[in-house]
Amino acid sequence: MIDVHSHVLPEIDDGSQSLQMSLAMLQMSKEQGVEVMFLTPHFYASENDPETFLHRRAKAARILQEQMNANPSMYPKCILGAEVHYYRGIGHTKAMDLLRMGNSRYILLEPPFRRWTESFLEDVRLLRDEQNLKIIIAHIERYFDQDSSLLQELLQEPEVYIQSNAECFLSLLKRHKPLKMVKNGHIDFLGSDCHNLQKRRPNLAEGRSIIQGKIGPDSLRQIDRNSAQLVEAAKAPKRDSI
Repeated sequence: MIDVHSHVLPEIDDGSQSLQMSLAMLQMSKEQGVEVMFLTPHFYASENDPETFLHRRAKAARILQEQMNANPSMYPKCILGAEVHYYRGIGHTKAMDLLRMGNSRYILLEPPFRRWTESFLEDVRLLRDEQNLKIIIAHIERYFDQDSSLLQELLQEPEVYIQSNAECFLSLLKRHKPLKMVKNGHIDFLGSDCHNLQKRRPNLAEGRSIIQGKIGPDSLRQIDRNSAQLVEAAKAPKRDSI
């Protein structure tokens, strides 16, 4: 299993608040069968420039790696990335190239929670076309109340991929539409989006179990192929993996 969205790095965002928590989250993921985990702390342009963010991320990664080295078999392989929060004009920000998933051309983009407009889609296209980035839209299930025409337009964009959180499949009230999207091939990646050991704990295996039970194991095969391709693309210089 490959978890493409997590907040495991210690003391860098609203995710893990300590080194001990990070190690426990990684170990919990490994015990579930997660082999590779992308560590994707929040990036907010209003709080940090990319260079400052990367410095903070590298420092947290070094601290975590030092502890993981003592028992590497207990933890998944980790690759650094970021969950980049959308802002108006992001498509013209050349520094977005620094926030890729490992050494791949993929970037994990968190859409705005306010009402979407055509300018959001235009920025997505600019990131793809002018910066040669492949866009992964984070936790799509949070945006089902957006304008349906814009949502459908986004789903049909080439080189734009869709990620869903395992959590939504665990809810009887929320799972119907995400399951339908998986069945129709509209979910490309899965992630736990884990932040801690309580309410937002690692749960990728649980979400996958629901998907498999409801619509069968074939539904996960393309997601697994997509995830394996992402890992292969992300194989990277030392600064991009830990």
